[in-house]
Order: sequence, then structure tokens, then C-alpha cells
Amino acid sequence: MLTSAAAWRIRLPPNTYLQQFMNVKKYYSFNKFTTARGSTDLRPNKLWPKVSSSTRNIQTSRPQYVNPVLMAVLRPLSKFMAVLVGRGFRKWWQNLPAKKRQLFIQHLRRNRVRYILGSGLALFAGHCYYESHVTLALFTGRRRFSLFTSDQLTALAKTLYEVEMEAYGDLILPYSHPYTVQVSRVGNHLLQANKTIPQLYTKAWTVTVIDHPTVNCFVLPSGDIIMFKGMMDLLENDDQVAAVLSHEMSHAILEHAGETLSHGYLLDMLILLPLAFIWAFIPSDGIAAITHWFLNKVVNIFLKLPYSRTLENEADTVGLRLAAKACYDVREASAFWGKMSIAEPQGKHKLMAMQDGNTSELPTWLSTHPSNKDRQLMLDSQMDQALAIREANKVTYTLSTIIGLKLPSLHLECTAMTTD
Repeated sequence: MLTSAAAWRIRLPPNTYLQQFMNVKKYYSFNKFTTARGSTDLRPNKLWPKVSSSTRNIQTSRPQYVNPVLMAVLRPLSKFMAVLVGRGFRKWWQNLPAKKRQLFIQHLRRNRVRYILGSGLALFAGHCYYESHVTLALFTGRRRFSLFTSDQLTALAKTLYEVEMEAYGDLILPYSHPYTVQVSRVGNHLLQANKTIPQLYTKAWTVTVIDHPTVNCFVLPSGDIIMFKGMMDLLENDDQVAAVLSHEMSHAILEHAGETLSHGYLLDMLILLPLAFIWAFIPSDGIAAITHWFLNKVVNIFLKLPYSRTLENEADTVGLRLAAKACYDVREASAFWGKMSIAEPQGKHKLMAMQDGNTSELPTWLSTHPSNKDRQLMLDSQMDQALAIREANKVTYTLSTIIGLKLPSLHLECTAMTTD
């Protein structure tokens, strides 16, 4: 049985190719192009000064980042250990004679200064670790905590991408399909217009359009964008396609996926002590289990979900500017979300599942994304600035066309591979 796989990717000028390799799977294959970071073609407008390969500089030590696989194992294990330690302490305390309980309490009172100082040192060490892993977000300058390097996230994303392609391998649209051609054309123009951004310029972007009614589009940290046909059916023109693509590109260059994972792991570590206290001091396992569940819900609703919605708003803001710099009509982004808000039930946010085309209606405060209406209002509030960026770049493109100036640019190319 033959299956086709199509994607668009960055294509750099021939002298900047480092290597080309192909990973053949039973369901699809892609050609991947990577480039040498030291290539002069990757230094637009002197943004990266050229350094001789023989130059040696003293470098400061970098923070030690955690392997994502290790964190995936430690995350549930640490919660289990907190429950086990808390419950074990409760059982030990309940079986302890009253006289020994009194001696234990007296010991804590006599050594309370030591325990307070030890706790303070532990908190200080945790604070130092947190600060050593805080970086500033691109464009916005927002402080954020990161546990993983870009290379670790890319390696993890490749695995996730293969899982997605295995699930939808038979549904990938060919390169000649109008939707694939349209996405390639719009993505190509976005990259050309924003080539002065290294995080965007040097990433090996791919887009895969899947013949499935799910209304969704998402991006992996590696730059692999997966677009569903259900979303393409709703996009009326290139301007709306640009709005969706620029939003997803913003997620990738801002490394929101790694930030979300890091934020989730940090919250899980912070609730370990309260979790141990719950199982240690609540006398019944049943009540402790209910309290445990309630604590997780509170953390999710008041800390995790608002944080996720903040990242979505940030991607909307950055994506609007990427589309404006490419001279797309950014007002179509607001029009698209306005259409989506009219189509959804009043006061509800329609959460589209990534798989199987299932949908469920949730209030905005229970969703990982802002409501469509809120997104439209936020985009409208930034429209004047985005239109100013668009007009400024219109002048640049017009002048370059008049004088016949050809700027070096990136190109996206659709390809189709056929495998047995």
C-alpha cells in the first residue's frame, strides 16, 4: 500500500546546506535540511557578528538542565513518595504511645531553631536554583522558568511528531492539494518577511496538512506544524491562514511548550510538602484522598490554566506582529475569531480535541485557551500598532520592488515522498 506525506520546510541558499538526511518510516518519510550555525548566510544585517573559528573565549558555566525523560519519571514518583511518607508518618504517630509522643514534641521544641534554619537554607537553595533557570521571553521580556534546553525539547518533539504521523499517516494531504499549496505559500512569505529574527530564520519548519475534520492546528518545539483540514475549511483567505500560522510559529520561537512543561513541574514540586501534610495530619485515608484531589483541582484552575491562557495571548500578540510585518491584512485575524465566537454557544469556549474530532464545551476559566471573544477583543486592542507595522513594511516592499533589489530570503518547498 502506498501512502503520501507532504510538508513544507525551510530551504536555504545552496552554499549553506550542511547535510541532508532522510528518516524512512513504514508510514512516511521526510527529507530534513539542517544548516551550520556558523554560516555567514545565517547572519542577516550583522545581527550575529562573524567570529573566527580559531578564537577562544572564556565562558561562564551554564545552568545544569534536567533531561525531560528523567523529569517524566520523577514527576509521578515524587507525588507517590510524598503520599507514602505522609501516610507512613500518620500511621507511625497513631501507633506511638502517648509518652513517646510527648518526648517527640519536646524534641521539636528544643531544636526548633535548627529546624527553622534548615528549612530556611532549603528554601534559599531552591530560590537560587529557580533564579539560575530564569530567562527572559523573546520580544516581551517576561521572566520565565525553564528546566530544559532547546535541544532537549527538539528531541522530545521529534518523538511526539512521529507518534502523530503514525496516527494520521494515511490522512496526510499530498503536496499538490490546494490546502497544502496555500499553507506553503503563506508560510514562505511569513518567513521571508521575518528573516531578521534568528529564532525564526534558523528553525527547520515543516507543515503537515491532515485530512481530518478536527478544527485545530498546533506546533511542536521542533518547528513541526500540524494543520487539520477542519481548520483549513474555516479559513477564508490567505490573511486568515497567516493569522493561524504566525500564531503557531510564535509558540515555537517563544518555546512555550518547554515553558509549560517547566511550569507544571515546578508547581508539582511546590505542592509536595502540602501533599505530605495532607496525608500526615488528616486522620482518614478517604478524606485525605478527597483533599488531595481538591488540592490538584485548585492548583490546576488557579495556577496552571491561567498560565496557559497567558502564553496563548502572548503568542497572539507576537503572531499579529509577524503577520503585519509580512503585510497581511491583520484585521482578518480579528474577523476570524469573531466568526468563531459567533459560532460557539453563548458564554462557552469550544475546546477542540486534537484526536478523533471530539469536541467538548467548557467555560473559559476551565480551558487552556482564552475564549474566542476574548481573543478578538485583545487583537482589536492591538490593531492600531499592528496596522502601523504593516504600513511601514508596505513602504519597504514597494521601494525594493521599484529599484529591483533582491534580498536574500528563505524558501519553503512542498515535497511528497512515497513509501511502501
